[in-house]
Amino acid sequence: MKIIELSMKTNNLEEMKKFYTDVLQMILIEENDQMFSVMAGKTRLNFEHDAQLPFYHLCFRTNDLYFQHLYKTLSKKDVLLPDEFGETSLFWEGQQAYFYDPDGNILEVLVRPFNDDEEEPFGWFDVGEIGMPSSSVRQMQEVLTPYVNDKMHGNGDNFAFYGDEFGVFVLVNEGRHWYPTERPATIHPLEITILGERFQHFKHSNLPYTITVKPN
Repeated sequence: MKIIELSMKTNNLEEMKKFYTDVLQMILIEENDQMFSVMAGKTRLNFEHDAQLPFYHLCFRTNDLYFQHLYKTLSKKDVLLPDEFGETSLFWEGQQAYFYDPDGNILEVLVRPFNDDEEEPFGWFDVGEIGMPSSSVRQMQEVLTPYVNDKMHGNGDNFAFYGDEFGVFVLVNEGRHWYPTERPATIHPLEITILGERFQHFKHSNLPYTITVKPN
């Protein structure tokens, strides 16, 4: 599944806009006094103002050249998050790094192959992962089954990737710490649009999650 749009909440509209446009160098495509939108490659990110301070985890994908450029930028901003060994430049099937934005969201950047017919950009590819905390990973997997084709087949009790090589939901139990921090996962409003085989719209019965599936 390809994640093409995410709508999240923010308590710091101006600070977040400055960080995503100036530091992460994402293109601003819409703004007003209650929201702003940027493009992270093929994924549109919408941030809407909220009185509460939300907390999310998401992961961006890019190539090695842009990773090195971004890593230097984030190092100067002192927002990189170290692992248990104090390292901030990590490796998991490619270079990766964790960092936080002005809201304290746990962000990740991964070096991955460019899966598209277009010319590879110097910059962001897309959002490859979005965290979805719940009271039960297994129950969330069952809820998502009619709407999202899962090729990961994760069977963890408190953590599982759900999706495919093009994009995944990171399913975790509420309260589980987001790596590499000790900050527990919490549930906040999230609207997700993905590409799929046919149009579907799903709103979770008791969690603030909405998923829209659009045909390729």
